[in-house]
Amino acid sequence: MEEERENIIIFPKWKDNLEGKAKTAMQENRFQEAYDYFHQLTENGVRSHEVMTGKLICMMELNMHDEAEDLCEELITKKDDYFASYVHIYATLLFQSSKYNEVMFLIDEALTQTNIPSHIRDQLRHMYQLSKELQQQEDKKSYIEVQKQLEEAIEQKNDRQQWYMVKRLLQLEVYHDKTFFRGMLKNPEIHPVVKTALLEYYQKVQPDQPIHIEKFQLTDEIHIKELDDILPVSFITGVTHWLDHVQQQDPTKFQMIQFILERFAYVYTPFLPQKENYQLLAESLLYYVSRSFQLFDEEDDRQVSVIKEHYLKMIDISETLYGTILDV
Repeated sequence: MEEERENIIIFPKWKDNLEGKAKTAMQENRFQEAYDYFHQLTENGVRSHEVMTGKLICMMELNMHDEAEDLCEELITKKDDYFASYVHIYATLLFQSSKYNEVMFLIDEALTQTNIPSHIRDQLRHMYQLSKELQQQEDKKSYIEVQKQLEEAIEQKNDRQQWYMVKRLLQLEVYHDKTFFRGMLKNPEIHPVVKTALLEYYQKVQPDQPIHIEKFQLTDEIHIKELDDILPVSFITGVTHWLDHVQQQDPTKFQMIQFILERFAYVYTPFLPQKENYQLLAESLLYYVSRSFQLFDEEDDRQVSVIKEHYLKMIDISETLYGTILDV
């Protein structure tokens, strides 16, 4: 008991002494030394706002960015009285690391809280706007580079790289209606899956003028602003409507059919079967999956119609083409 009482008396002195040494070391820019003192304090359960803030500042000065980010996330999660202060430190840390999108996301989330003082709220809004402007500059530079890589991939006939570059353009959220892209949609040498990705891009561009697309020796003029979606939900639901009995009897088989149908739609859009042929396509998909896993009987095999053969061939093609890009 004597020893316990002595530790209780000594501990505050040790804590105050260590905090003093840490503060002095920070003031003299001896950040490694200061960090070591702060780390001793936190390891022994001293986690006051002053100590945690000091430790974070030392981490930032010592380029311990990953560790500092982890600590910030831990402190923010607690949502205590110092939430706003920790958010500000975290946003500053992310900003210094040029993680502008993460800064904006963090601030968006934080500003939904009501306990942020007005002066910190103003600082966060200013940092958000600056991050947005800098991210836009970064995206423009990246956009130019990605377009160059896309052009190179076309010259090299690298379908997978083309698809990846179009997807990168979508991620950058910089949308332009370019003659180059329109030319890709009409070029018979561009992979159908790449063209679908370009259609997704044009859905973001929302051009006033219609776009022309060629796939499988078919051509179409599309008014993007009139489309609900590049992959019409009505097509997927219209076909699967004829497979309700499969969903009830064999959910696993139904799920496999659904995956194949979605890939089929991605490859062939906008040249998809008409509504009057949905039932035939549904039956063909069921047969295709059953045949692939040897789940059909000989009678069904003999009764495959010419139309079904046509759709089975289309399904085979879509599976092959989709797989060449995405390895499925």
